[in-house]
Amino acid sequence: MERRGPFIVACLGGLLGGLDTSVNIAFPAITAAFDIDVSQIQWVVVSFVLTYSALLLPAGRLADRIGHGRVTVIGILGQGIAFTCCALAPSFPLFLLARVSQGAAMALILGAAPALVTLSVSEARQPQALGVYSMVSALGFALGAPVGGLLLQIWDWPSVYFFRVPYMGMLLVFALASGLHRRPSKITHQPLDLLGAATLTAGLGLALFVASRGLTWGWLTPRTAILGCLALLLLGLFCFVENRATLPLVQIGLFRRPGFGQANLLNALANASMFSLWFLGPYLLVDIRGHGPVTGGLILGIAPTTTAAAAWVAGRLTNRLGLRALTRFGLACQGIGLIVFSRADADTHLGLLIVGLSMVGIGLGSFQVPNMSFVMGSIPRSQQGVAGGMTQMVRTSGLVAGLAIWNTAFVGLRDRRADSLGIEDVSSPEVFVPTFAEVVGMSGLLALAGILLTIGVTFENRLSGSPPDET
Repeated sequence: MERRGPFIVACLGGLLGGLDTSVNIAFPAITAAFDIDVSQIQWVVVSFVLTYSALLLPAGRLADRIGHGRVTVIGILGQGIAFTCCALAPSFPLFLLARVSQGAAMALILGAAPALVTLSVSEARQPQALGVYSMVSALGFALGAPVGGLLLQIWDWPSVYFFRVPYMGMLLVFALASGLHRRPSKITHQPLDLLGAATLTAGLGLALFVASRGLTWGWLTPRTAILGCLALLLLGLFCFVENRATLPLVQIGLFRRPGFGQANLLNALANASMFSLWFLGPYLLVDIRGHGPVTGGLILGIAPTTTAAAAWVAGRLTNRLGLRALTRFGLACQGIGLIVFSRADADTHLGLLIVGLSMVGIGLGSFQVPNMSFVMGSIPRSQQGVAGGMTQMVRTSGLVAGLAIWNTAFVGLRDRRADSLGIEDVSSPEVFVPTFAEVVGMSGLLALAGILLTIGVTFENRLSGSPPDET
């Protein structure tokens, strides 16, 4: 690597994003500590995810303007403060406020990290570097839940935040030693497009919020319809503003580039499909199969672990096999793996679960690297912060959309099956297992259907068809 310091900081920042899965295993303890209803725990996820999803693209543009290293350092410092505030929060509202600040700091890190990766290496080595970055990020997801489970056995829920404070301190020291806080040698003085950032943040944030609350409110209620239409109007206004901006936050014309729109849609689709595993998998492993939280976390961690390994391999095969071939392989492997996992029940051999989870992880890792490589390579190197922010924003939007889709499908099918069987306990295996099979199976079919979007599309990387570098 030409610039190892920034590259390492970017990878360790990506690892940090995955470690937040340690909070999920602490949900019961957080619920008891603040004496809240289980239904309110969703705000722990919503407050964090919506904030950093909506701010990723503005954070990327800010990084392009003042320096990717500087924005990363600010994000690292902000994360350390936010972790401490979360752990010490005396009330649930203040805890949620700290989660919002954590989301804003995470947006700064993840909005700049992919750009630090691509700008630290030559263009020829970008797929390999992005493969390493994706691998380390996936390791964070693999480690988060087991580490959180172990900490909860030793201490209470604040430990899932406190253990990351020393990590942030060491990362901050390393970032400063690598010179990331210094003024970049080249400042582009790009306009920030504040109106575009404001309309995107409001429109995307509101759209994801409605998606996360639609099942609770009812998808056809006036409140859902009004807020949904308002979100669409704001996103339409964003497109209008971008078409007239001097240097837009997102060049709408990029979506006329062959494969660009499909690549972003596939990114959202693959992550939406994958989320059925994270949404329903813990209930199958813990409630139906009887695995403990640590064991269940380790089993579920097979998927991100194999994602990490596959991403490392895909980074080395991208230039050899081509983006489209790896994209198709990844979607096919993920889809088949989800279908295999959907057949699991209390008596299924653990080996079959490992096969299914491994296939899902291999598929996602094989897909992510060529997809990110194509999107990053489609946008000039002077705007790599925006490029990185876009890939992360689309990924997160897919996760939230997946939560809304699979939650709605699961509750609807579960309640219908319970009524037809005359069973009052909707969590009973007779109701849960077949409903789990249907929903996870549908998510697998969604990934397989994504292959159709690659028909007739040539995904060219930066080496074979990149736009000129613009300043």
